[in-house]
Amino acid sequence: MKKHMTLIGAAAVMMLMASGCAKDKEPQEPVTLTYDDIFPEPVQQPVIVRDEQSMVQEGRTEQAETVDDAETETEAVPFADRIAEGQAIVYNIETSAYEEGVVSVEYPQLAGMADGEVQGQINENIKRAVTDSIVTENLRSYEMQYETASKGSGMVSFIFRGMAYYEGSAYPNNIVKTLNIELGTGKSIRLKDYSDIAGVVSCLELADGYSVKNDGVDMADFSAFLNNGSVTDYAMTLLDFDIDFENPDLIPAGYSAVRENHLVLFIEAEHAMGDYVEIVFDKNL
Repeated sequence: MKKHMTLIGAAAVMMLMASGCAKDKEPQEPVTLTYDDIFPEPVQQPVIVRDEQSMVQEGRTEQAETVDDAETETEAVPFADRIAEGQAIVYNIETSAYEEGVVSVEYPQLAGMADGEVQGQINENIKRAVTDSIVTENLRSYEMQYETASKGSGMVSFIFRGMAYYEGSAYPNNIVKTLNIELGTGKSIRLKDYSDIAGVVSCLELADGYSVKNDGVDMADFSAFLNNGSVTDYAMTLLDFDIDFENPDLIPAGYSAVRENHLVLFIEAEHAMGDYVEIVFDKNL
């Protein structure tokens, strides 16, 4: 307070001196000083108040993002490589042909594997699975080609597509087969060996979690076809999917493949739908 009074007194003296010096000049308007002129208020800096709960929440968000990134990196390894279990198999795929009469089939053969015995076993099983089941009686024409759905270091997955035309038939029938092969052992891998059967059943029952790839086939129509008695027991039917190398007499109820780390199913349907309907599941394997 004393400091404030001293400053006020000094200002008054300065005003008197200015008045005396100017007495010989024309009178001027008195200058009035306010308290704010003498003591201007300091510039206030904006104060940022951060809520403690918000800071904690931000920390949790950053931590969740880190966890999500780690999970994404884990999921980035395709299933066809994960099942190698650290023993990556190196190989090439070559195309062979089988032709006899009206039958023309192209099928894959593996080459360059370190284990020649397993490679020979795989190649023999592929040829047998593709050609031995062809019914030649009254056959007008039969042709088939293949595509490599997945070429992994632990598993290879092939899809075969073709047409069979028999005498007396009004049109040729579409043919689909698949082969999923574990490279380390040479054994076939069936749907029940690598998929979540309960999850697949749920998707089929709810008509959700997958898409239909056939041109002109609506998902609602396909779901209605399944749920109107075409498949009476999803779980039991799915357990019988795929070719079994160790049981060549088994007639598969359908076929599965792995493509771009997604499960692909081929389900037998009416001819108007293409004889087989191809569906791809949304979830990564």
